[in-house]
Amino acid sequence: MVMNTNFLENIFEKKKDSKFANSTKRSIASAIDVLIVLFLRGILLQLFGMFYLQKISEQFSLEFQEKFGTESLKRTPEHISFLIHHKIFYSFLLTLFIIFAAGALYYALLNSSPWKATIGKRIMKIMIVDKEDNRISFYNALFHYFLSALPIVFVFYLLIYQEKHHLSFFEAISGNNTNLILGFIFLIWTQLHMLTKSKTTAYDLICQTFTINGKSEAKFPWNKVQ
Repeated sequence: MVMNTNFLENIFEKKKDSKFANSTKRSIASAIDVLIVLFLRGILLQLFGMFYLQKISEQFSLEFQEKFGTESLKRTPEHISFLIHHKIFYSFLLTLFIIFAAGALYYALLNSSPWKATIGKRIMKIMIVDKEDNRISFYNALFHYFLSALPIVFVFYLLIYQEKHHLSFFEAISGNNTNLILGFIFLIWTQLHMLTKSKTTAYDLICQTFTINGKSEAKFPWNKVQ
């Protein structure tokens, strides 16, 4: 009896010529983009710290020492109240906003550009498009980034929960039903692409976007393709 190999051949051929980018390409592109964004954020923080935060920090230290007679900040109501009402606290919030905005603009501007891709996607020759293979709008790209960043927010929440209750990271997840359910949701949120034919994540489905193989003809992200 001769084995029919057409089924296996069709699977591999389909995979080879698949329109949609596989998980490996997406992961490598994401890793490249993360490194680029970290570099950009590092430069911004260095400049922001050099020209603004350093002066604010020195001012806070002097005023704190004058008021409490110590340089050590403790978790007392008086110390915490002084901190949150000092402009260093608002400067810290501004710093967090700048860090987040740098990443948001990087992804939103490039993914909605004629490249249809970030630098990482461009290197891996993949693009993010809408259901008609057109480039997505800036607002949709921005919304896509916010949704993709939700698991990171969850991780920060777990770290705070872990510190507050003096637990290990595993205990912070498994010891609370809400955290466990949220962890499961965000696992599906990021790994759904492994189960769908179009390799879409949960936030891809919400934004109606697809990551496909290919490279835009635009030489630079600001060039318009005729």
